[in-house]
Amino acid sequence: MLTNLRFCTHAILLNILFVSSSFALDWSGMNWLISDGWKNEGSEFDCVWQSQNVWMESNLLIMHAKSEPYGKSCSEIRTYQYVRRGRYEVEMQAGAVPGTISSFFTYTGEAGSSSHYEVDIELMGGTNLLHTNIWIQGQQFPVDIDLGQYGMSIWSMEKYAFSIDEHGVTWEVFSRYHNHWVQVRRANKRVTSYMQLFINNWISANPHFPPSHYNGYPAYAKYRMVRFFPYE
Repeated sequence: MLTNLRFCTHAILLNILFVSSSFALDWSGMNWLISDGWKNEGSEFDCVWQSQNVWMESNLLIMHAKSEPYGKSCSEIRTYQYVRRGRYEVEMQAGAVPGTISSFFTYTGEAGSSSHYEVDIELMGGTNLLHTNIWIQGQQFPVDIDLGQYGMSIWSMEKYAFSIDEHGVTWEVFSRYHNHWVQVRRANKRVTSYMQLFINNWISANPHFPPSHYNGYPAYAKYRMVRFFPYE
């Protein structure tokens, strides 16, 4: 598959206007926007999204987070499309540096408000934990899962998935012990809103999430593929 990275000054895609300092990426059969030159508000993020921290190498998508002379930088992409019910799969290797998070998730709305819907797969650097979470109207329901019980490691290229159906969300991992997909969590919480699909690798400002502290080393998260199978 041909992967094309191009600069967008004033591009209208799917009736959404993106202006200068935005980049578009065609990867894994989807169209993505690369976040560039800004920082999330709030207490969780300790880095600025930079488009130069996203590139292709040996057929892998590389998402970089690192220390900079001005502070810290990180990487994020999101789809132009909004989707809801379906199966979401990713094959990824976390950046794994303490104090960093490598993610695959859906999101919409204003964080913590009634418009906030989100379904998360987050690999927490400095641990071997998969953080699963679902946000419904600004209320979260997190569960952490030890990947070691499935013979998996955030330091290796592994497969993860979640499915959003009419009644809730199911998370799965491709267990190395079983050599097939295994359900690791079910949450009967209805997702009613359409969301964008996100991938990011970032440095946390929260000393409790992940339960490790950033040590200044660069973090390279690697993504082999993403797949989405719609149910509606």
